[in-house]
Amino acid sequence: MPDEDPPSAAVALFAYNRPGHLQRCLASLRANPEAAASTGYFFIDGPRTAADRPLVEQVRRIALTSAVFRRTVVVDRGENRGLSGNIIDGVTQVLDTHARAIVVEDDLVVSPAFLGYMNQALVRYERAPSVFSVSGYNYPRAMLRSPPDYCYDAFFVPRHMCWGWGTWRDRWQHADWEISDYGAVCTDPSWQRSFRQVGLDLPQMLAQYKGGDIDSWAIRWTYTHFVNHAVCLVPVNSFVNNAGVDGSGSHMAASDRYHHRCLNCRTDLRLPAQVYVDPVIASAFSRTERRSLPSRISRRALKLLGLPAASWRMPGVTHAGAGACMED
Repeated sequence: MPDEDPPSAAVALFAYNRPGHLQRCLASLRANPEAAASTGYFFIDGPRTAADRPLVEQVRRIALTSAVFRRTVVVDRGENRGLSGNIIDGVTQVLDTHARAIVVEDDLVVSPAFLGYMNQALVRYERAPSVFSVSGYNYPRAMLRSPPDYCYDAFFVPRHMCWGWGTWRDRWQHADWEISDYGAVCTDPSWQRSFRQVGLDLPQMLAQYKGGDIDSWAIRWTYTHFVNHAVCLVPVNSFVNNAGVDGSGSHMAASDRYHHRCLNCRTDLRLPAQVYVDPVIASAFSRTERRSLPSRISRRALKLLGLPAASWRMPGVTHAGAGACMED
């Protein structure tokens, strides 16, 4: 039987072989008052090679001695499952016991208001069945700006944002991780147009997953939102940075494109009273991951030459005080 949830949702933290990143992540979580009232689950993937083993063991020791959460559970995988396998199984395990979960990867740095925002949103929209996830990350303002007359501190979009997010047990159970209907819809021009409205890069990313070129849980979770006509709540100002966009990870090349100079520390949040998608925001949001013409030419050339393109991971599919630095 599932345990009765405490006021704060369980935190599922995924780590592998980067002890320095995990320590920074935990330091940022420790600054959240809600952490001391939360149960934290560490899912540590097994070493891929013998060289990784000492680093994985170091990560395990950090998790066991972290003292960030009210209660800590450390799950050693033993074997290497990869990021997708680790996350899908780990979130499923947590939601077997808890109704709500907040998901953090070891390369994320969060603001002191992150857990407060996440818990507030998870409680607020728990009975809104069209909301499938809540994200703590948003693009920098150089990539996405909300309309000046938008009056809330968060908005809804059909695309999941996977850097610091949360969901509920009943929503997670909707996922078809094999995308079993893909063969029936992938050549339908209407389906392609519709999915591109969620994100211009998404049909290609889903095709890459089905073709075995990438192993992404995030594109499958975004597709779950799409087929269920569901949305993700995204903050206007990000509560999260990804410190792993430094070339140390295996899914994204080094870049400062997604970095925020200052994170959102507001606690007096105005969340939308109703679940709706603002068309101006949704249109701008769908274009954020459109690749430039030189980038598209480069990737096409690599494909023709049979060379691998740089691996990357979409944030949708890593402290300033209240009233202080909020601009990007």
